[in-house]
Amino acid sequence: MSMLTYLVEAEIRDNVRTLVGKTLSRPQLLLTDGVNLTYAVDVDIGEKDRLLNIPLAANNLELRYAEVGSAVTLTRSATGRWEVTGFAKRMPGTYTRVPVQVPECGYGIPHYTIGTPFTLGWSIRAIPYGDFVEYGGYGVIPYGAVAVYQGDDLREIR
Repeated sequence: MSMLTYLVEAEIRDNVRTLVGKTLSRPQLLLTDGVNLTYAVDVDIGEKDRLLNIPLAANNLELRYAEVGSAVTLTRSATGRWEVTGFAKRMPGTYTRVPVQVPECGYGIPHYTIGTPFTLGWSIRAIPYGDFVEYGGYGVIPYGAVAVYQGDDLREIR
């Protein structure tokens, strides 16, 4: 690819004003401008990407009660920062890929090789009471904890 292609892709990516995502954490008072505290969440925006500590839009009381895994809309402000501005009708999901090796054309019957499927994207699920033992035991995992997975790998417990 040429340098011009990379510049055009960067320009398109930087001009995006609205994204759709899925919350990966509960709203928490995490951000401050030195005077006020602001609720913020982590947001999954696609196959590999996630945004951390994205503030909720000011005076948006319904989002303060957004549960983990809610579909949300993100809008870029005039200063270039993302903020969660509302709920969305759709959200990014997880993607399953199956690697396939295609042989070069030759004489005879080609033999295709199908690899092990793997999952991409972020997913989140509440940890049921009966599964506490698998994640460290009773008293180690708090009630209401959620597990965050990237693909099939456990990344963190919140």
